[in-house]
Amino acid sequence: MSLPALLSLLGVLCWVAYELLLRRREDTAAGTWHADRRDRGSTRLLLGCYVVSVLVVVLFDRAGIGELPSWAAWFGVALVVAGLALRAWGMRTLGRYYTRTLRTVDTQRLVRTGPYRLIRHPGYTGSLLVRVGYAVGTGSWAAALVVVALLLAAYGWRISAEERLLLDAFGSEYARYRRVTKRMVPFVH
Repeated sequence: MSLPALLSLLGVLCWVAYELLLRRREDTAAGTWHADRRDRGSTRLLLGCYVVSVLVVVLFDRAGIGELPSWAAWFGVALVVAGLALRAWGMRTLGRYYTRTLRTVDTQRLVRTGPYRLIRHPGYTGSLLVRVGYAVGTGSWAAALVVVALLLAAYGWRISAEERLLLDAFGSEYARYRRVTKRMVPFVH
């Protein structure tokens, strides 16, 4: 295994550690994997897509499908690092409001600081960067394309469900926030 592939894999394991550490929090609502109907199955969908994305990367790597030059794999490592940093920043900014499944609490406020000044879903953007970076870091552009398509579809479903939930919870305040921010990429999308 090349050094960029190893570092990319360690980045994915670090991403998993974020989730495991969250489970240890005292707030059981934040750490639970159990979702209600408002989640629309998006948590299960994402978990399945995460597993499939790793399998795609491993299978494409073993088959040598879509090989990249070795220098390009370092770009994948940079994507992983950027994704981990963005996800951690978003999690830290949300603090006790960060949850694994879609939910709000009565005392919750709309967060507009940190990465939320520019994008509404930095955690999803960060996770996407980690997974795509992992594929590129192992040296497969083809795996990266499959992972991007798979996760963009899953995150599209998740964001649709989440934005319905937030519109119900915050009403016109969230509608105004949506008009001045992008979903996942600042100034673009």
